[in-house]
Amino acid sequence: MAGDKHETGNGENLSRSISTPMLAIYGLGTVLGAGIYVVIGDIIGEAGALAPFAFLLAAGAAAFTALSYAELGARVPQSGGSAAFVAEGFGRDGLTWIAGWALIATGLVSAATITTGFVGYLGVFVEVSKWWAVPLLVGTLTFVAAVGVKQSAWFMGITTAAGVVGLLVVIFVAGGDLGAYPRSAEAALAQDGGWTAGVVAGSFLAFYAFIGFEDLVTLGEEAENAKRSLPIAIFFALIVALGFYVITAAVAVTTLDPQMLSRSSAPLVDVIEARGGSGPLLGILSLFIIVNGALAQIVMASRVVHDLGRRRGGAPEWLARLHQRTQTPLIATLIGGGIVTALALFFPTATLASATSFIILAVFFAANWALIQMKRQGHSVEDSVRTFPIVVPLCGLLSCAALLFGRVVLEGAP
Repeated sequence: MAGDKHETGNGENLSRSISTPMLAIYGLGTVLGAGIYVVIGDIIGEAGALAPFAFLLAAGAAAFTALSYAELGARVPQSGGSAAFVAEGFGRDGLTWIAGWALIATGLVSAATITTGFVGYLGVFVEVSKWWAVPLLVGTLTFVAAVGVKQSAWFMGITTAAGVVGLLVVIFVAGGDLGAYPRSAEAALAQDGGWTAGVVAGSFLAFYAFIGFEDLVTLGEEAENAKRSLPIAIFFALIVALGFYVITAAVAVTTLDPQMLSRSSAPLVDVIEARGGSGPLLGILSLFIIVNGALAQIVMASRVVHDLGRRRGGAPEWLARLHQRTQTPLIATLIGGGIVTALALFFPTATLASATSFIILAVFFAANWALIQMKRQGHSVEDSVRTFPIVVPLCGLLSCAALLFGRVVLEGAP
């Protein structure tokens, strides 16, 4: 393969130990993540009672890139993920290294941002100092990532389950008036067209609640049957997350005024408290799924380093080396954890994170383009790989271009 011309040949292969169900739950955790707990207030602030439609529109835009990643993950099941796709599609070292290190940087910054947010949110319940809470949290996550991918998958499974339980609590406690939502939506749609801009603006924000499959595909080398399990995991994560997003948004706007929700720092907590539910319980459950996003980013960054060092000549080989016992890129994982700790403690991660969405969109754009290149050039593909018409990556490329345009022109440069 074109992307393997620098492979060291040292036999250091990642362990194929993740089953399809484990990969699907891991994928759900990367997509569901903190988005619904944190971003939903901002989306409702833009789209009002039509927030569920904003999620549907965002899912439509994200689905094309998700389908592209499902095919790319099956075609090129390597730890580099998006960087490996760029290498295969374009065969240019420089472009591959840029994509790989951009992914690594965004992953570490995102992990630091999530860590900072977690510690701040935890402070609502108990008084904590970031000077011990951040190293303790990142140290724990780095340890989990270092000891083995199966352990990371189990951790993701437990924390994802806690987050899902939290959303079920919201739906059960506050969903009694859900039948009234069609009337609220009809009233909003009857307004004089002003709702259109709100739904589109809300969908821009909601798009980022669907990403996560770029982390998932970096586990392609560690899945028992990547060609089958990666597409299943991506489809499962996207569909289940969409269902939760739409229902939860509808429950929220039929419970509290959209303007009140848009001003809340913990909108879903406010929703169940308005119905007599336990806000602290939901807050604790939400903390679990928030923290799994940081773990996924640490795991992703170390896998991309492994791929760049082993195959692409884009990272020192010693940095990409696998530990003999854990079969993980231990040095890369430990250094990544150290960088996340330093970023969370000493740097304004909110400022750094403002650029990550731009970079991720650019990587999505490049991955869709790479798949188009593979199809145009007639790259060989095994019969077991599910392929899609070229219109799928083309629509993915165009939707990412539109979002990039909105990000740069309408909101300003990153």
